[in-house]
Amino acid sequence: MKTFKLIPFLLLLLTMAMPASAQKKTQKTYIPWNNGKLMVSEEGRYLKHENGTPFFWLGETGWLLPQRLNRDEAEYYLEQCKQRGYNVIQVQALNNVPSINTYGQYSMTDGYNFKNINQKGVYGYWDHMDYIIRTAVRKGLYIGMVCIWGSPVSRGEMTVEQAKAYGKFLAERYK
Repeated sequence: MKTFKLIPFLLLLLTMAMPASAQKKTQKTYIPWNNGKLMVSEEGRYLKHENGTPFFWLGETGWLLPQRLNRDEAEYYLEQCKQRGYNVIQVQALNNVPSINTYGQYSMTDGYNFKNINQKGVYGYWDHMDYIIRTAVRKGLYIGMVCIWGSPVSRGEMTVEQAKAYGKFLAERYK
């Protein structure tokens, strides 16, 4: 009689274990830009890809990601965002003028002269930003980059000309 009670229990355990083992298979990363560049729809009401596939922006705000997280922490954070279904991580490139990251590297090593921003042998501020963007791309995530808030200009920490130079630098670096 005890054998008959044990069989349904074992069947129940077996049924519960099967979906768990099926979930352990690695999921293929969905790469949204395989549908082409993002663009605004003809009627200006939504985002879509070049091939017409609609794009729903489900964003997480990691504003201070480049300043606060190291490489391992950024990798973990972006993986968690991917697992939770986000497709855009909104990041602020600079929080202050200049900004400093977790590695102690400044965003502006020579004021607003961006020609020598990459220092040989130094994992600089923008190298870290590049790493974050490459990691997000590998995970199928967009980075929605806010270049800088308007407050540094309004506080007099950055002139309009300096803001334009900084914007030009970002536009060229992250085409």
